[in-house]
Amino acid sequence: MEEENKNKKEKKTTDEVEYIEEGEEKNLDLEKKIEKLKEKLKICQKEKEEYLAGWQRERADFLNYKRDEEKKLEEKIEFFKKKILLEFLSVLDSIERAEKNLPEEMKENSWAKGVLGIKKQIEGILRKEGVEEIEIDEDFNPELCEAVEVIEGEEGKVIEVSQKGYLLNKKVLRPAKVKVGKGRES
Repeated sequence: MEEENKNKKEKKTTDEVEYIEEGEEKNLDLEKKIEKLKEKLKICQKEKEEYLAGWQRERADFLNYKRDEEKKLEEKIEFFKKKILLEFLSVLDSIERAEKNLPEEMKENSWAKGVLGIKKQIEGILRKEGVEEIEIDEDFNPELCEAVEVIEGEEGKVIEVSQKGYLLNKKVLRPAKVKVGKGRES
């Protein structure tokens, strides 16, 4: 019996050794799997960071594109607004020339009064849009005026306004066309 017990112990010990060896193999397999999973996790994190960075660049590019398009649209609106306002100024110039040449006997005519009423409406529209007439000083200012003719008169002074100039929101929309003095010859 003792021998049987001894054999059982030996066998048990051998079985335990096999079990321990199998356990170690399982531990090694688990460690390899964990290492592989860690590597996969590192790769996934790297891809995530690349995707996030790419998305952030695309988002910034989109916002820049959107801002640029809005700016272009504002510039187009401003361009067409100026173009239309200049057309109104052209009509206003024509009405003012007609008013200057209106015979005295027609000034009380209802048709003439109607045309002058249209002039006031146009002036109101222009004011509402930020258009104001340029006040011409005696001194010639090339930022506000365009010299269309140099005539005899005090040098550097505005002698006559040929066409009114206008500002749009304090910037020149149309310069005044003026005749400038060249000085008197002695």
